[in-house]
Amino acid sequence: MDFAPYADWQRALEEAFFSPDWDGHPVVMYVDDPVAGQLQERFRLAVPLAEAVRRVVRPGEPGPYRDIERYEASKSAGSEDAPGVLPLLACSVVAATRMAHDGNRRASNYHSHFSELLAGRDGVLTSADYAAVAEMWQRLASWQVQWSSYRGLCTIPSPGDVPRHQARIGYALSQAVLRGTDRQLLPKFFDVMRARNKGAWPQPGAALAQGARLWDQAAKFSLAFQKALEHPEFRPLVERLLGRLADVWDGSPQYVAHGTPRGELLVRFENRRLGWLARFPRPQGAGYQLVGGAALRQLGETNYYAVDGLELPADRSLRAGVQLTGEGVAVSRPASSLVVLTQNESLDCRTSVDRFVPGEAHMVLAAPDAARDVEAVLQKAASPRPEPRSSLSWLPRGWVLYPRVVFEDAVTLKEAIREVKGALLAVQPAPQFKAALQGGLLLAPQLSRKLYLAGGEPDLVLPDGASGEAVLDGQHQRPPFQARGVPIPLWPRGLEPGDHVLEAEGSTLAFATADGAPGLVEPEQPVGFAAGGGEAEAFASPGRSADLVRGAGLGRAGSGAAPRVVLCRRRAQETLFVSSDGRAWRIAEPATPSWWSRLPQAPSDYHFEVDVRASGGWVLQLRQDEWSAEPAYPQAPSFTPGPEYRPWADAVLGAAGAGGGELWDSFVELAREVAQC
Repeated sequence: MDFAPYADWQRALEEAFFSPDWDGHPVVMYVDDPVAGQLQERFRLAVPLAEAVRRVVRPGEPGPYRDIERYEASKSAGSEDAPGVLPLLACSVVAATRMAHDGNRRASNYHSHFSELLAGRDGVLTSADYAAVAEMWQRLASWQVQWSSYRGLCTIPSPGDVPRHQARIGYALSQAVLRGTDRQLLPKFFDVMRARNKGAWPQPGAALAQGARLWDQAAKFSLAFQKALEHPEFRPLVERLLGRLADVWDGSPQYVAHGTPRGELLVRFENRRLGWLARFPRPQGAGYQLVGGAALRQLGETNYYAVDGLELPADRSLRAGVQLTGEGVAVSRPASSLVVLTQNESLDCRTSVDRFVPGEAHMVLAAPDAARDVEAVLQKAASPRPEPRSSLSWLPRGWVLYPRVVFEDAVTLKEAIREVKGALLAVQPAPQFKAALQGGLLLAPQLSRKLYLAGGEPDLVLPDGASGEAVLDGQHQRPPFQARGVPIPLWPRGLEPGDHVLEAEGSTLAFATADGAPGLVEPEQPVGFAAGGGEAEAFASPGRSADLVRGAGLGRAGSGAAPRVVLCRRRAQETLFVSSDGRAWRIAEPATPSWWSRLPQAPSDYHFEVDVRASGGWVLQLRQDEWSAEPAYPQAPSFTPGPEYRPWADAVLGAAGAGGGELWDSFVELAREVAQC
């Protein structure tokens, strides 16, 4: 099996569709034959997409995609990269785009196109073989949702949203109907639809699809999108996709290109007063000046920003949405007649959230046109039902407050929302794509992320549409688990200490329990950084000196000043640091802490921190065989050339073309002198 071209395409597709450039933007992985050709040229790939996938597929054999699944498993171990299935899924989208362009077969005959693409002829890769591909789509969606908006907002439908007659191919179809040119038209179309409905937003997907067919500029949509709007089998997927894009529309008729740092404009409630906050997925600069006189001011060292100079939230701004741009950033809030707030532990106030979270207390503000729908949902799903309030001085005019809204059952809540539709569709609980374990009391996270204290086992979270059937340690659970969209505690099961295997909804989840944490033996000869002359040496070594510093102690070596910190991107082929005093060493990426995902606001771990304890320098990273150079408090080199500095010179000259400016040029010039010594 030749996996090199497949791996090249995996990296290219992740960069094209799931990089941080898509932060805050909905991602549609549209790939047809022309787009595949453009990607091949853009990333300089030697082998075409379909050919790269053909080399690792076994048509006609049981489990034709087992080698891809093995590659995915090996790639995902300890990595935050996208699941290693992107090239195969891209081919599944290519097959979907061909369905409407073949005059010899019915447009609905998806599997004939897919088999012809990867096996060379019809009838080899059948619907029975495709179940594994559908599961790959769910794994990709689950991975993307875990990143929140950092890898783009997910538009892959959840299992419960895929029509039954398209239970397997619906994921690929959902990505095949909307080109990039169509996306650039949608903000203008949404603006027209909102005006036609007197500001009520968002509209149900069915209403948007009907409106798109009748819009006087519908001819500007791509031919494939127009056909999908008319086709009875495609239309349900188009409706769901339009509804999802409308839910996150920021209210502006202009399209904000991906790659622009994009923050969320949040409603803040504190001291009986509404206000605004901006939140970026990661801290940006200390502040920004925006058009119209507004400004962003960073709150401490968080990713939250105060918004100065913007009129406080009112009926008009909440219904119409807000978009502010300036200095290369954009912050926005989608148009909506609902505001859902929960307690923000980081800021000790209430801030708006995108979706209801089962089990949490919410404060709901509803405009007059949405209040009736909210009350219908509360009647069916809330426990207990709160009394509405409308005479509070800080409420927007005509709006209603529902003070303490708790939904204990996500399934009942989703069913109630889908009955009333309207603005509530945008705030239904987030989709769950696969079974997972969450919570629990980890014993020794530095050894294992799957070892829990006996009696502190994790909770089981089932995917949407789950049957509840499960096998725990070989025993079928009778009765089945209650699949109601909330975590299912495992600790009441009285599991004995040891290894446990839980099989549920096609997923196998393994974990272990113990009565106590295992003892960690310190090495006889600890390895650390020798301290001498008030500084820590650059390279760790066995205990040849009594004065060794390790871990956090490194920050105390030297003058006692706090170490300076720079950020490095993860997953580089190689990361080096070259200092101004002639030292160079490799930087290893630290593992993500096991408790990271349990933080109330889990930060992204796309970067990792490096303490700069030498006299400053440059971080050199090799990615896709190209070097980059990032400054890390550099100073002009301060040593006399000599042969002992050749490792430093080799590192600098290897990346000579990556940097720029006088400081970097002085590094390169001195490195050339050292190379001649």
